[in-house]
Amino acid sequence: MTPQERFLEICKNTIHRDGIEQLLDFIVKSDFFAAPASTRFHGNFAGGLCQHSLNVYDVLTDLCGRYYPAASPETIAIVALFHDFCKINFYKKTFRNVKNKETGVWEEKLAWEIDEKVPLGHGEKSCILIQWYMKLSLEELLAIRWHMGGYDNAVKGGDFGASNASDRSPLVTLLNVADMIASNLMEETVK
Repeated sequence: MTPQERFLEICKNTIHRDGIEQLLDFIVKSDFFAAPASTRFHGNFAGGLCQHSLNVYDVLTDLCGRYYPAASPETIAIVALFHDFCKINFYKKTFRNVKNKETGVWEEKLAWEIDEKVPLGHGEKSCILIQWYMKLSLEELLAIRWHMGGYDNAVKGGDFGASNASDRSPLVTLLNVADMIASNLMEETVK
C-alpha cells in the first residue's frame, strides 16, 4: 500500500464527520501527496509531507494508548494526519548548484523552497484550512494550533498560549511529542 492509499484509507475508515469527503477531495487535488515536509530538514523530498503525517499518526496512536486512552480514534487521526495542512501548496520546486564531493564539479540539484501565499501562521493556518471543510472540537483545535510546542513563534516571543493549552488537554502535549519523535527520530533528511 502506498503512503497515499494508507492515508486515505485511515481517513475513510476513522473519520466520520460532516465535510470529510469535501476535505479529502481538497487534499487529493492539492500537492499534499507530492509535497515535502520541509525544505532542509525531515522529509525534505517529494511525498515527505504525507509520510510525516502517517508517522505522526502511528506515534500518536501509541502515545495516546499509553497516556491518554480517552482520546477517540477519530480525534487521533484528525490531529495527526492534518496537523501540517499549513504546508499544502506551500513549497515549490527549484534548482540549486551543489558541488559534487567526489568530483569537485558543480551540479544542478532539485531542491524545495518556501512559496507562502497565505501567511496565517503555522498551526493557525492548519486549523483554518481544516475548518473550511469540517468542524474541529476545541481539543483538536488546541492540539493542532500548538503542535510546534517550543518551536512556535508565539512561544519564542513569550506567549503562554501553548502552556495554557497543554493544561487543558494532554492531547496538546502528546501531538507535539509525536511530531518531534517522527521528525527527529524516524525521518530522513536528504542532503
